[in-house]
Amino acid sequence: MITIRNVIKTYPGKVPTRALRGVSFEVQDGEFVAVMGRSGSGKSTLVHQLSLIDMPTSGEVVVNGTDVTKLSERERTAFRLEHLGYVFQEYALIAEFTALENVYLPARALGTPSTVYKKRAGELLSLVGLGERLHHYPHELSGGEQQRVAIARALVNSPEIVFADEPTANLDTESAKVVLELFTKLNKELKQTIIMVTHEPDDKRYVDRVLLLEDGLLERIEKVGN
Repeated sequence: MITIRNVIKTYPGKVPTRALRGVSFEVQDGEFVAVMGRSGSGKSTLVHQLSLIDMPTSGEVVVNGTDVTKLSERERTAFRLEHLGYVFQEYALIAEFTALENVYLPARALGTPSTVYKKRAGELLSLVGLGERLHHYPHELSGGEQQRVAIARALVNSPEIVFADEPTANLDTESAKVVLELFTKLNKELKQTIIMVTHEPDDKRYVDRVLLLEDGLLERIEKVGN
């Protein structure tokens, strides 16, 4: 599914910052993997390289046989839309759009027929427990509900991989539990591959493996299981 070979990310400046210093590992199809470590360890930087939000300074990122570091910017944009889904800490919903419109936006951008993407968006909102909230706007939804809208949006193009960057950081304990249990359901029932950045030690119980980063290096991999 994903193979990472000696990924290095250096941010330029008077004193260059090496955020990642040669990271290598693999993620298999259908795994739920957590990326953990202290603040500044390189967690989000790593996921940004894997998810094509950013490009590494050197190294290989191979997704389903494609070395995405060799794609042009236009090809990367198309690859993201077709193969990857994203869930962000801040939800990243468009305030002027309803829940349904927010969910189907990536499918619309991909050129999917409107009858198809509207139906799929409605089905996904029902899947995440928001079937009665299709026409509500973000300000009419709780934080946990907004994040579930974001999860439905991440799934709308049937991605091979969903990336979640601190998806529960802005949520209360109960809402965070609902979101994590939803990820587990998607992973187990739909065999959805998920790579999640988290700083919460308790989140280990939801995932298959933990990649522990320290100072831009992969310190160890923990097999957890749930």
